Amino acid sequence: MVEEERSDAALWLEATSGTEESFGVIYDRYRARIFRKAHSRVLDVSEAEDIVAMVFLEAWRRRSSVRFVDGSLLPWLLVVTTNVSLNSERSGRRYRRLLAKLPPAEHVDDPSLEITERLDGEPASKELSAALRRLNPVEQRVVELCLVEELPMASVASVLDLPIGTVKSRLHRARAKLREALGDRRGARAEPAPAHGPAPAHAEGLEVQS
Repeated sequence: MVEEERSDAALWLEATSGTEESFGVIYDRYRARIFRKAHSRVLDVSEAEDIVAMVFLEAWRRRSSVRFVDGSLLPWLLVVTTNVSLNSERSGRRYRRLLAKLPPAEHVDDPSLEITERLDGEPASKELSAALRRLNPVEQRVVELCLVEELPMASVASVLDLPIGTVKSRLHRARAKLREALGDRRGARAEPAPAHGPAPAHAEGLEVQS
């Protein structure tokens, strides 16, 4: 049987029994998917590559307790990727707080400022990322698995070890929070009409699909 046709569960059993090639097959099968998930959160190639390594290291460390959904390891790996990314983000915030305590450096014009300002002028993806980060960790996992990865709700419930009713309620609550957060940002971007001109017809923004 070719490797692509073998289930993750079968490969994992071989890997934990001493067949290193089987672990390599799983790594090759999901490395790119895990990288995309990590990069979508940290927006840095080098950091995303580090997260991929940590995810598979964690998988091997917890090899006796990994969870499969219909024979697939991917849902569990995606949850671990979110957990590792959250830890990386917290570490980054601590590092930035330490840097903020240092004396300011002598001002030097940064040639990247113009590029940054232009990127900030198209804030759709940044707004959504910021809104997602305002959710609690469980809500983030539910949203990413259900809406981003488009996994079946039953699979999400299984991999998170939650009742399916809880997953549904967390998803409903998270959607409401996202609508509120994105609506607030949309309103903040709407500029007041000048005294000599008509008011803008509407403010552009993002909508979260229900």
